[in-house]
Amino acid sequence: MRIIIKGGVWKNTEDEILKAAVSKYGKNQWSRISSLLVRKTASQCKARWMEWLDPSIRKTEWSREEDERLLHLAKLMPTQWRTIAPIVGRTASQCLERYQKLLDDAEQQADSDLGLTGVQGGDSGPSADDVRRLRPGEIDPDPETKPARPDPVDMDEDEKEMLSEARARLANTQGKKAKRKAREKQLEEARRLATLQKKRELKAAGIDLKQRKKKKGMDYNADIPFEAKPAPGFYDTTEELKRESTKRLTNVRLEQLDGKRRADVEEEERKKDVKRAKMKKDSGEAQNSQSLAQLKKLQEAEEDGILRRKKLVLPAPHVGEAELEEILKIGSSAEDALALADAEEIAATRNLVGTYKSAGTNLPTRTPRASAEQNSLLIEARNQRAMLNQQTPLLGGETPQYVTAEGGTGYDGVTPRQTALQTPNPYLQTPRGVGGVGATPMRTPLRDEFKINQADGTIVPSTPREEKMRKVSMRNQLLAGLMNLPKPSTKVEFTAPEEIEDDSSDKLIDEDAAEIAKRRKAALEAEERARLLRRSQAVQMDLPRPTAFRPPTDATKPPHFDGPLAEAERLIQEEFARLVTHDAVAYPPVGSKVAGSTQNAIPLEDLSDDYLALARSEVDQELSSVEAKEKYETFALEFNQVWEEVQEEINDLQKIGLAHQFSNKRSLMTKQAAKAGKIEKRLGVTLGGYQARSQTLVTQLSTAHEDLLSSELELASFRNLRTMEEAAVDTRMEALNKEVTHLSSRESFLQQKWDGLNRERQDVMERIEKLHQLQQQRQQQQQEKGEDSKKDEGAAAVADADADGDDSDEDVGPKPMEM
Repeated sequence: MRIIIKGGVWKNTEDEILKAAVSKYGKNQWSRISSLLVRKTASQCKARWMEWLDPSIRKTEWSREEDERLLHLAKLMPTQWRTIAPIVGRTASQCLERYQKLLDDAEQQADSDLGLTGVQGGDSGPSADDVRRLRPGEIDPDPETKPARPDPVDMDEDEKEMLSEARARLANTQGKKAKRKAREKQLEEARRLATLQKKRELKAAGIDLKQRKKKKGMDYNADIPFEAKPAPGFYDTTEELKRESTKRLTNVRLEQLDGKRRADVEEEERKKDVKRAKMKKDSGEAQNSQSLAQLKKLQEAEEDGILRRKKLVLPAPHVGEAELEEILKIGSSAEDALALADAEEIAATRNLVGTYKSAGTNLPTRTPRASAEQNSLLIEARNQRAMLNQQTPLLGGETPQYVTAEGGTGYDGVTPRQTALQTPNPYLQTPRGVGGVGATPMRTPLRDEFKINQADGTIVPSTPREEKMRKVSMRNQLLAGLMNLPKPSTKVEFTAPEEIEDDSSDKLIDEDAAEIAKRRKAALEAEERARLLRRSQAVQMDLPRPTAFRPPTDATKPPHFDGPLAEAERLIQEEFARLVTHDAVAYPPVGSKVAGSTQNAIPLEDLSDDYLALARSEVDQELSSVEAKEKYETFALEFNQVWEEVQEEINDLQKIGLAHQFSNKRSLMTKQAAKAGKIEKRLGVTLGGYQARSQTLVTQLSTAHEDLLSSELELASFRNLRTMEEAAVDTRMEALNKEVTHLSSRESFLQQKWDGLNRERQDVMERIEKLHQLQQQRQQQQQEKGEDSKKDEGAAAVADADADGDDSDEDVGPKPMEM
């Protein structure tokens, strides 16, 4: 029997099954998910999802900000990767691997700086990657964080069985309960059909079975469930009359009421997709006109929005005019002292005075470079590597030296600190030489014109340790300077110089698409207004105009002109006929049956606004003359006469048409009246009983309405009585409460009085009893005294008798013994 140990490397098939199972069962049922995977446990499935397959896991390169945040949190919370992971935005394994990588890079950089790497060969030590790489035969302790292994071509039988079982289980979307419900429903339907068949056979044989009434439940065939009976009375039905009448539900299929099924909708959408793909293929995948127009608008907007080169905006200068003047004065004073020594020609003075100019040449001073930025990430990684390798104080050893960067990792808290890089100002700080060990920072610079000081700026010789530290500091400064060099780039940008206008209204930002659309809309509206003004005056003034143009006859033609005006008259008539025909088609009068369309009209010559204004001015000048006015008036009279004749013909035709319509309507009305009379007689016979019944119901309804009014009156009376009783009940309750309180207090008083009298009665009875007992005792004492006296007398008599008897018995015999 083959023993399978759960775990090991994840395969592509297992990853796909795990993703499908998580999408179905969620992220809480890992035991059910692991049942689909033969070689993996529930915890391994959860770890695989949380560490690798979750879509929210970031697998991109680490940025510098993330590295700084990781080192800062690792310093605050060492080895707490589960806590650090959500803050950084990565998984715990990714944080641990990245932390080890940073420490390895820091160690490798330190070894390379000290020259300890050597040549990679058999004698060299293994690197960090070689140490962590798995050897043949070793088992990966954390396979959930590694990429999946590709599936082999020939899979094992157990893997095939696992895949088929997972496919079957994941394809079952209904589950066991749904199957059981379907099976029960099918059995119930079979039982119902069998019972129905049995009843039909018994009924055919003449045996009728009594319908047994159920003990519990409701008979839905006889009763109405959840029936809400309306209250009797009149109600306003105006809303019901305004409500649209519902469609009749007769001859309506169930699918029309329930709507389309999901399968039918999907089938229609599938057909639409096929049809759409076919149309795209036939049309060469051409885009629609709207998208093309929108793209064209965007391109035009980009062309219109091409901005000129922006103005150069520089920060405020660090050195002001006053500081520049002070620096010039200092330099001029040193030069004056040197010139004075040269003028006196005294060798001793000239030898003792040096040249301390800031610039030794006549070239302009270059802008000083910003200070080299330290690699705080690498420095912090080295410090944490040294901290991990530090021994305990009991074992001893050298304490590691921690290098402090300018600002650490850039974190004072959880978020990084943003520092602005500024160009250094050499005039605002004291100049100094190369930083020496032990030198006072920012001290007054030495006048080292004669080279009498050491290179490190100290007069006292340094110790070997200080010399070593100075060399390390120089090496770090050199590395920082090399790291500050710009990266090589082959990208060249060229901007064509353009004339810069001093217009304060220059655009510094791209124009918004909404502004472009607004400007275009305004341009289109202006163009539309101009087009409307270019129409003929008859259309603009909405004057009466013919729906169709007929060429003028000889009788209606205006008088002919002779000479050079004949050609002009012909052109005017042609243009007039073209304008009238165009207006009749493009701008038909209101109420006509012709639909206005400029596309079907005769195209007119496109004339500019200036040309039309010139023509109007020429016409006005011509009409200003008297002769032109007379001719125009004559022509207007003839035009009005022709217009009236045509209008009379139109009116006569309209009268004839309306008279014909009136006769037709009257004959139709006569026919409809006869038909309506027959229908009314037939309805009178049919609805006579209903009308009588309706009259009876109206009478009953009026009686019921009167009863209702009387009932409402009684109800109002009882409500008023109830209101009055409710108002008086408080007063009555208060009076009763007072009476009860008085009676309670009276009762308590009488109870106390009775209690006192009862105690007095008991005392009196006790005294009487005592007196009675005392009286009895006295009587008894008196009786006892009388009896004692009688006894004494009897005893004396007895004693006398005894004495006499003794004397007589002495002679007879001895005395008897007393008992």
